[in-house]
Amino acid sequence: MSSPRQGRPNSVFAARLDRVADARAPIEANKVEVSVLPDWKENFRYPAALVGAALVGMLAVLVARYVRFQLLGGSLAGDDADITMVIDGAIAAGCSFVLFGILRFHGTDYKAAQSFGIIAMVLGMHNLVHSVPSAFNLVFSQGWTNEVIAYTEPNSILFRGISIVLIEPQIESASQSESESEVPTVPTVRRAGKL
Repeated sequence: MSSPRQGRPNSVFAARLDRVADARAPIEANKVEVSVLPDWKENFRYPAALVGAALVGMLAVLVARYVRFQLLGGSLAGDDADITMVIDGAIAAGCSFVLFGILRFHGTDYKAAQSFGIIAMVLGMHNLVHSVPSAFNLVFSQGWTNEVIAYTEPNSILFRGISIVLIEPQIESASQSESESEVPTVPTVRRAGKL
């Protein structure tokens, strides 16, 4: 139980508080002021570095395919799509790890973002060719670009030479679909589940 409250303050306790405050005064004066808000630059730098790591991985795949095209020629998927996909990924990983050493990225999260960029570009580079064929005509060749557009479908994933369509293309009009059915020279695209 506590003692009954008195109307006047306890002078012994007040004196003790004053002694403790006097003893802590030099410590409190030397304390560095701490900001509880994080620096906005640090908060922006980390996600931007992760995006940069993924872009480095994507660029490495583009460089690997360009080198393979210049040395060996051939199409995006090559004669054997499985081996070509693995070769492109391995060359891109090697190029990307060299770039990482130069750019001084460290840590597993950056390597995971880099690996994600490599995988995304290996599986989806043909979508870029469908989007901007003129740029790929300049870098690769018009024949290579036309072949990629003919043998792959837009908005899809190209895995082991098979297009897995993510978004079905919209047919604009009935007359357009009739005119497309008259063209017999377009090759058929291998699609998952419809082999």
